[in-house]
Amino acid sequence: MQLDLRHLRIVQAVSDHGSLNRAAATLGVSQPALTAQLKRIEESLGAPVFLRGPKGVEPTPFGEFVLSRTRTVLSAFDDILTARPQDAPVPTVRLGSVASPMVVELADRLGFLLSGVPVTVRTDHSVRTLLEMVASQQLDCAVVGDYPGYDAHPEPSVEYRLIAVEPVFIALAAGHPLAEGDEVALESLADEDWVLPASDGMGWPEHLIDTCASRGFTPRTRYRLADNSLRRELIATGRAVSPVQPTFRADAGIVVHPIAGDPMWMRYHLAWHGKGPLAPYGDDMLRLAQRAYTASMENASGYLWWAARRGV
Repeated sequence: MQLDLRHLRIVQAVSDHGSLNRAAATLGVSQPALTAQLKRIEESLGAPVFLRGPKGVEPTPFGEFVLSRTRTVLSAFDDILTARPQDAPVPTVRLGSVASPMVVELADRLGFLLSGVPVTVRTDHSVRTLLEMVASQQLDCAVVGDYPGYDAHPEPSVEYRLIAVEPVFIALAAGHPLAEGDEVALESLADEDWVLPASDGMGWPEHLIDTCASRGFTPRTRYRLADNSLRRELIATGRAVSPVQPTFRADAGIVVHPIAGDPMWMRYHLAWHGKGPLAPYGDDMLRLAQRAYTASMENASGYLWWAARRGV
């Protein structure tokens, strides 16, 4: 096998996380697939790069040598990708985002910040894909998310700032017995069927599964869907419950409640390239993103929770 930059990024990710499981979640692949890929990389190099143990992985002496060169190569490659004249204009802002209502507000505000420069929007379920596109300057900035215990580790060239932290809510049918209260205990959902999205490569739904395990059960995942309209139908008809963002729309058939004790959290971050055309506007972009988040929450199902926490 001939090594390329993709293989070096795999080695770097395993080193950054110190764990094959967490590196796999970050890269958006399964742990067995990552283990097999790493084995092929080590066979190509002719020696082990990492020692495996019960607490994770650590570099061998040969691995330390490989990693030092890997960092140099990846840094140099990123410099090539990001090289541009300092006075080059910003013709269009390419904004990426996970699914979040704030992205529309943010796109409008970025346009005003940059005196009417057009802003295009691309959404993607994979946080890792969005961060890689920022690192390679295929996107100028992106709104991404991560979770406690599943911290994102973007490339060193990427600036990564916190926008907001919010809990995970639960959506269930309006006729569900648990719909009448103001909040739902996570343990009370142990016998429910769940509808979940595919892994976002950054810790979801792994964060959910870990949290449920700490409460003594594994969510009975009957549906894995990317189609949000079908997910709404399954919830409204009582076929499944689903973890959702506070901004998930409630209607006549669906209620959206906080989970008692707020056991699960999501963090929104704004990412941009440290040497990209938007780098001089970093602090201003972050403020705009925080205001866009506030505006999106004021129209959300979870507004009462949010307002109470802020004393509004």
